[in-house]
Amino acid sequence: MYQPLYLSYFLHYFNRVNSIFVKLENILLSLEFSITKNAKVMKKEKEQQATSSLLKRKEPVKLRWKRLANGNLSLYLDIYYQGKRHYEFLKLYLVPEIDQAARKQNQEVLQGAYFVKAQRTREIILTRTGQPSMTIHGNTRLVDVVEAYAKERLKPNATEKEGRYGSIMTLRMHLIAYAGIEVKLSEVDRDFCIGFATYLKTAKNLHANSKGNRQISAGTAHLKYSMLCCVLNDAVRKGLIDKNPTKMVPTVFCPKKPDTVRDFLTADEVKRMIKTPCNYRQLKQAFIFSCFTGLRKSDIMQLRWKEIINDNGRWLIYKRIQKTQRCLSIPLSEHARQWLPEKCKFVNDDDYVFSSMSNSALSDNIRKWAALAGIRGKRISFHTARHTFATLELSLGADLYTVSKLLGHSNITTTQVYAKVVDKQKEEAVSLIDGAF
Repeated sequence: MYQPLYLSYFLHYFNRVNSIFVKLENILLSLEFSITKNAKVMKKEKEQQATSSLLKRKEPVKLRWKRLANGNLSLYLDIYYQGKRHYEFLKLYLVPEIDQAARKQNQEVLQGAYFVKAQRTREIILTRTGQPSMTIHGNTRLVDVVEAYAKERLKPNATEKEGRYGSIMTLRMHLIAYAGIEVKLSEVDRDFCIGFATYLKTAKNLHANSKGNRQISAGTAHLKYSMLCCVLNDAVRKGLIDKNPTKMVPTVFCPKKPDTVRDFLTADEVKRMIKTPCNYRQLKQAFIFSCFTGLRKSDIMQLRWKEIINDNGRWLIYKRIQKTQRCLSIPLSEHARQWLPEKCKFVNDDDYVFSSMSNSALSDNIRKWAALAGIRGKRISFHTARHTFATLELSLGADLYTVSKLLGHSNITTTQVYAKVVDKQKEEAVSLIDGAF
């Protein structure tokens, strides 16, 4: 088709102008992308410079020491923040390094001190940047959390004195004695835990039946602190707190678990106790019965006639143990049955076996009876009978697993304590040969 000359020129110039606009559009898009990218880079560099500036500031926490009159060095923190200086004495001390043990002790102390220093520095940096160190949900009281933890572990149909409930509620009493009843869960931090651990090392026995102003044992202090750790771990699992503050406490502050020393009676001492008269007949029967069965005092006092079963001439006790709430089957030996009280005709199967035994002054009466039997140098209590059963069984050749089941231990490592006692007896017996030559 014929096309006028002027129209051809028009279309030619139109195409060239259009291509120029496309190129300009591409250039503008590229420039916009470059500007956006540069803005992001500049923002990131600015943030890095701010962080670098924050880190380059003067160190706010310094570890220092002060020499004491006895030659030890007392460690403390020199904290300078917001134009104010204060000192935090850590109650940690370096001793003269006269031997390897002292050097090891100083290493552990320094590790604890630097840990505290790092925590203080971190807290200051988080405060500067406006970041919380721990997120707390709610404003629950600590004692309420402990009580709820205890109730969750109260077995069905069990009383409040059975199982772990009573022990956990004792922890609640100690927390109140240390910091009061209104302490919030949000207030429980590393310093609170360190303070509570220090309190437990000199805490008094808060049981209602405790005599005098007695201090709790090192084992009890370790147990109560471990319970607090468990309570706070449970709070983390429930989302009440994000972190368990006890995990930020250096081991140097935590109550140590003491080496277990358990007094027991030898076979000869049991015979002497049997021959020695006791002013309380059922107390003697129950104690010797425990020596032959390993039952705890709580289970002895709650033992009912219906729980003693004669299965075709095979006598055994089938009972739910109070401490663990597990059912336990214990075969009864002939010697054990001899120490059962006589069952009268008018006694029902639901009645207690040792019905006339009083819990009042029980330990004192046992100690007086043991003294009459000539047993000295041992802390005798009703629980000694359980230790006696375990050591007698192992020394007579019973295997560790069987004894563990007879005692109702859920973990065989608990029973291994008695095995160590028997091994020590064997060593002492062998050493008698050395004295003969």
